[in-house]
Amino acid sequence: MPFDPESAQKAGKKSKRGPAKKEEPSIKEKMELLYEKVLDDLLMNQDKLTKTERVKLFVTLSGYLFPKNKPIEEKTKPENPLFKLADLVSFETEEDSTK
Repeated sequence: MPFDPESAQKAGKKSKRGPAKKEEPSIKEKMELLYEKVLDDLLMNQDKLTKTERVKLFVTLSGYLFPKNKPIEEKTKPENPLFKLADLVSFETEEDSTK
């Protein structure tokens, strides 16, 4: 039996579903906000860091900001041999070759 406007309204009143839930920020979004605050603080107070701390910060952050390079392997095709092994080696005995 399909719903008509009247039966749909009755069914909606009997529904036990609660109000729609608001989605709270996910952990990832919270972490992003935290990282932004920390980085902003570091940028504002970078003059207070020692040279060693600046270098460590630069090295650490560059690992996340720049892509890591993979070693390049040279892919060469094996060259075609100038001759075949069968051309150099005879599998016949001397007696077979004289016949």
